Amino acid sequence: MFSEREHIRKRIETFNAKINENLDYDFSTVSVKIETMEDFDLMIMQNFYSSKQLFYRGERVNDKSRHLLPTMLRNSKDFSCENDLGIVHFNADFLMDYYSNLGNFVNVFSSTMGRVDVNNLYEICAFAQHYCHYSPLIDFTKNAYISLSFALKDRKTFDEDIILYTLELKDKKDYTTDINIANEWLRDWSVYACHFDEKHLKKAVKEVINNKQLTSIPEDFRVHLEALTSLPSPKAHLIDVPTNTRMKFQQGVFLLLTDFHYTNTYFTKSVRDRFAITKFIINKEICPDILKMIKAETPWYSYKYLTDVEGAFKKAMNDKK
Repeated sequence: MFSEREHIRKRIETFNAKINENLDYDFSTVSVKIETMEDFDLMIMQNFYSSKQLFYRGERVNDKSRHLLPTMLRNSKDFSCENDLGIVHFNADFLMDYYSNLGNFVNVFSSTMGRVDVNNLYEICAFAQHYCHYSPLIDFTKNAYISLSFALKDRKTFDEDIILYTLELKDKKDYTTDINIANEWLRDWSVYACHFDEKHLKKAVKEVINNKQLTSIPEDFRVHLEALTSLPSPKAHLIDVPTNTRMKFQQGVFLLLTDFHYTNTYFTKSVRDRFAITKFIINKEICPDILKMIKAETPWYSYKYLTDVEGAFKKAMNDKK
């Protein structure tokens, strides 16, 4: 029979083992540095023009604090909770309550765009992602030029490297073009976000490691530790169901992460097992050349046109063949 100290120590050891196996919050274990245009052409553009089913996401800086998460979870501290641990349970009912409390947002959406209820959430989540508020979805695209434009944003100077995520399907069951399946995935969406007092947690762990008395470790810490060592890594789904002209033009798809527990990081091994995901860190020195490439080869995908579909088509019509 373990003593209280031994029990807590074993839990911490289990937690640390799980971190070593699963935690890669910025996908650094699969990161690849691109230093030259030759490397860029070999590793990005040649794969884009191959027969591989690849999806892309561009980000303007290589920021380790910016996790691959949807806006709703990235800003989860904005949402109130009703428990001492600071745990918010994000699910379909949470989404319905959240969108329904945005004034007349749901009423206007349902009268102009589509039906909104707990079994038909995909369209309103897709709309919210692009036009107004937080959503559980993460933007990807099927087009490398578009993702690069989002990362480059037509800037004249580049002070930092940019990021390009590439994602390749391993199993078709994680991908859908069916809105009914997308709605089913969102109906089952479930994420627990925890904002436990980090100072309190670190103090408690330090006491355990130093073999001090456990009298100051509260019950809620023990509950939190149990939760962290038992909850699974995220499941990952890819939704390819465009809902408007802009999404079609951007060749947009959504990544949905579900069934996991999020604090300031999250376990990513399951995501990497379900998709072949690579984080390319692109040298800021070659960013101006990539920008020139886009403007020369696909000027209608320049950043200023990505939300201006009419302007993009006018540009395409006026360009010489």
